[in-house]
Amino acid sequence: MLIATEKYLEKIQASGFSKNTPVSEDTGLIVIIPAYNEPDILQTIDSLLDCEWPDCTVEILVLLNVYVHSSNEILQLHKQSLAALQALAAQPHAHSEQLRIIPHSIENLQGKQTGAGIPRKILMDEAFRRLVSIDNEAGVIVSLDADCTVDKNYLKEIYQTFKQDRKLCSASIEFHHPVEHLPENDPLRIATEQYELYLRYYRSALAYCTYPYPYYTIGSALVVRASVYAKAGGMGKQEAGEDFYFMQKVFPLGKTKHIDTTTVYPAARLSDRVPFGTGTSIRQIMSEKGMRKMTYSFESFHHLKILFDAVDRLYVSDKVEIEKILSSYPVYLQRFLHDDGFIQHVEEIKANVSGVSFFRKRFFNYFNAFKIVKYLNFVHPEWLPLRDVREETIILH
Repeated sequence: MLIATEKYLEKIQASGFSKNTPVSEDTGLIVIIPAYNEPDILQTIDSLLDCEWPDCTVEILVLLNVYVHSSNEILQLHKQSLAALQALAAQPHAHSEQLRIIPHSIENLQGKQTGAGIPRKILMDEAFRRLVSIDNEAGVIVSLDADCTVDKNYLKEIYQTFKQDRKLCSASIEFHHPVEHLPENDPLRIATEQYELYLRYYRSALAYCTYPYPYYTIGSALVVRASVYAKAGGMGKQEAGEDFYFMQKVFPLGKTKHIDTTTVYPAARLSDRVPFGTGTSIRQIMSEKGMRKMTYSFESFHHLKILFDAVDRLYVSDKVEIEKILSSYPVYLQRFLHDDGFIQHVEEIKANVSGVSFFRKRFFNYFNAFKIVKYLNFVHPEWLPLRDVREETIILH
């Protein structure tokens, strides 16, 4: 057993909610689904059952949860969903020999908000325990949401991708919010299409900058090996954005890939469960005049690219030369770097590495996704105006 695996197992304790359910020795993939107030959870399970099957046993762990402040209506739906899932788990089906559906219920979760952070962590910890119990640290934990459907090749494609590349640590999955059935002028369709465009624009902009981790961090479309999950310290308990925070810990640990040969289909819907995320963003766009999704300008990413392209040069430059390099940048980027103590950070990194490849890795551990967001929020809108995402996407491409 790897040291990180052993330590994390000790941290979360060896037994979990599914300890009385045996784990098949050939379990290679576990899908986890947090579900709060989700009337269509059975549709998600049916979509998984309709998949082509990989060469391993698959487990589906579902955590039905309600919070201490949840209404009686939500509690009633919770009980109905639990009964339906328990009945489904007991029924024979096409993949009975290679599938376990394990529903679990928690009725008193604490928290002022109803995000998926704590439930997702409970589930991923449980999936980790189960894979480790059969000595399969290379096993795969798949994070999905209860408002999604998936392509028929979803399970098989994920399993094969990780089986064929043993060095692969994590992955994001292609996604699409299906709104084509709505009229073109429907506000929900307009807002959803713009939100999805924003996600794709931001990822493409990171790739344009040559940032080493230009991947989506969407809780309904991410995958991680059990060993890497432990090494990253597990999923966090944030009320929102838990997927983003978790993947920032995962990316530096090894190879990540975007799997675009299968697709997850999250529902396009309004939500106010958490302060940010898909539902909240769609609601905000619909409330804006002209329903325009505003985003960071391409210009801000262009100058970030100039900085990142100079990383190797920074390694071989002394302090005076670094100051000269920075002096050629726009004043807003100079100001941000100065306020952040950029040169001091670079000098410190240089003093603790033995080559340019190590310098690059340490540099992007410092100038990470959080720093990029901080920079973007610094320059917008004081220095650069926010732009219509549709216009900036055209410029980027």
